[in-house]
Amino acid sequence: MTTLIQVRNLSKRYRIGQGSRSLRAVLAAKARSKNGRAVGEEHHWAIQDVSFELEPGQALAIIGPNGAGKTTILKLLSRVTKPTSGELHVNGRLSALIELGAGFHPDLSGRDNIFLNGTILGMSRAEIKARFDEIVEFAGIGAFLDTPVKHYSSGMYARLGFAIAAHVDPQILLVDEVLAVGDYAFQMKCYAHMDKLRTRGTSLIFVSHNLEAVRQVCNRGLVLYRGRAIFQGSAAEAVVAYSDALRQAARELPVVVPTEDGLAQRVMTFDAEVEQVSICDADMRPATVLESGASATVVIKVRFNKAVSRPLFAFTIRTLDGQLIYNITTRWMGITTPDFDAGEHCRVEFAIKLALLEGTYELGVDIASSDLTHFFDRLERALAFSVIGSNGAKGVAALGAQVSLHRIPNGRVPTATFEPIV
Repeated sequence: MTTLIQVRNLSKRYRIGQGSRSLRAVLAAKARSKNGRAVGEEHHWAIQDVSFELEPGQALAIIGPNGAGKTTILKLLSRVTKPTSGELHVNGRLSALIELGAGFHPDLSGRDNIFLNGTILGMSRAEIKARFDEIVEFAGIGAFLDTPVKHYSSGMYARLGFAIAAHVDPQILLVDEVLAVGDYAFQMKCYAHMDKLRTRGTSLIFVSHNLEAVRQVCNRGLVLYRGRAIFQGSAAEAVVAYSDALRQAARELPVVVPTEDGLAQRVMTFDAEVEQVSICDADMRPATVLESGASATVVIKVRFNKAVSRPLFAFTIRTLDGQLIYNITTRWMGITTPDFDAGEHCRVEFAIKLALLEGTYELGVDIASSDLTHFFDRLERALAFSVIGSNGAKGVAALGAQVSLHRIPNGRVPTATFEPIV
């Protein structure tokens, strides 16, 4: 199978704190430098020694906190910038949706920008004409097709930009966080289209802080932290590794909460901290194997390191491959929790009915601030447990189906009531 992207020990360095300089200043600095680095210059490594490969039909999520190097990799792949060192080979037609409206001319109409942007992405005029109606329909801008795009909303920009990039018929599609501006229905439409492209052999590199989208869209994951790759594997495992890395970093370093990013950044402050998590059977005994359909209780023990006002408690149940089975929070349950003082402890109990079929599942828990700006603590995978004793049904949920058979005389539905056969 042909490898579409090969990245070997890729690194990118930027100079810090210096604007544009004259040619004379550049040459003078190099004359005073060692190994091409001027004396007194400071540099920042956006990424260092990152390696990965991508084959046809694969979808790779690149995840990590802000400043981890995600967008730098996309810019290197799309040739917006050049690497400082390492090898980068792209073998196929590449389409990138990295920045909203990149390549759009604000004074031109949506119609004209389809031709302009399509040409920038490598399509011929004949190809654009052949796909024009599909692009317009996908973007949903028919009524505004001849309106200058400077009058478009950010959502309309995103829809048109994605529609053009996705209809280039690329062998490789790069998608950054820009889909976040679209509404839920359009996001689902985009994810469905990306799945369709993958079935045709298109490879996808997807950058997002939406970890549910990562699990849904991608089968592989690369976790970046401070410019380095700290994990590669399945998308579900990558999400857990990302959460664990942030949790460890929060323990080691003072945390400044980026409130404008909210929970998407997975920032943890440890004002409240999960001390212990267990799932108990009907007799409140901790268990790792439970009967299908049985009563159970999720127990979370919490320590408050600082005063916290009305925290939100939540838990999730997932399959081993990351499929979400159940997620609930105290807010969704209509519960207003009390304020807690520093030094206090709390035991949170969620009583549930295990309407699950036989299999192994993972339990995650989190504590969030009442204004949803950040997490106090989060365990993406707190523990694993198994469910046994189902009746042979397949799937995930135990719906408790019952059956009855009714004989219908002469092949007609009777008007009167009748007794079941079984």
